[in-house]
Amino acid sequence: MHDENPKSVLNLGDAFSCLAEGLTLAFSKQCRAYVIIPVLVNLLLLSLGGYTAFCLVKNVIFSWVANLPDYLMFLAYAVSVIAALMIVFVCCYFFSTVASIIASPFYGLLADKAEMAIRGTCSDDSGFYDVIRDIPRCLKREMHKQIFFLPRALLCLVISLIPGINLISPVPWFLLGSWMGCLQYVDYAYDNHKISFAKMKSDLKHERLPTFIIGAVIALGTAIPLINLIVPPAAVCAGTRYYVMLQKDGSDVLKR
Repeated sequence: MHDENPKSVLNLGDAFSCLAEGLTLAFSKQCRAYVIIPVLVNLLLLSLGGYTAFCLVKNVIFSWVANLPDYLMFLAYAVSVIAALMIVFVCCYFFSTVASIIASPFYGLLADKAEMAIRGTCSDDSGFYDVIRDIPRCLKREMHKQIFFLPRALLCLVISLIPGINLISPVPWFLLGSWMGCLQYVDYAYDNHKISFAKMKSDLKHERLPTFIIGAVIALGTAIPLINLIVPPAAVCAGTRYYVMLQKDGSDVLKR
């Protein structure tokens, strides 16, 4: 049974412990077989994202620079580098989100196996059939996340477009990205236990600092090419470890 008003008991050390253990778990004997398909999905979609980013940079940035007078070239190149980095970041984030939605049933199974490894319980031999069975539920849960994210992202975008105020726009973008970085990956364990999205958000709010730290590291990792191939599976395992830490009585058991 979950405490409706849990007290914050986790600290920065716990946050970094979750991240380190998540990376170790992802490549452990119990979990690595369930990492392969999500990594392949990430590889395919992020390759597409990289190609899209390259085309945008080539067609938009290069043509823009070519039409500027010589005396503005020094400024144009500096702006072009920043714009190119932003395009790459946005493409990586977008395609990472799409990859997470497609791979969500596999991430649910990975979270299941990771929790068994963390708690030291025996495998129930869940497999491909369970992935197929859980697709509707997993996709519905992913829609909950997007419904939570999109209005806040729109607000951040509006702030980014207002002259003067847009000077502080990196702050709300960073906070939103960090929060979503944790929420996205801790939710697989919550969903495995049929715990509501609202309850999951409430639990994270009671541990704001560890949640932001975990999410910030994950969000940064997903924006780095090549590294972002292995970040999502490791983040699922880290999120599962965080879920177990949030269940302070340790009495919760898998219902899959």
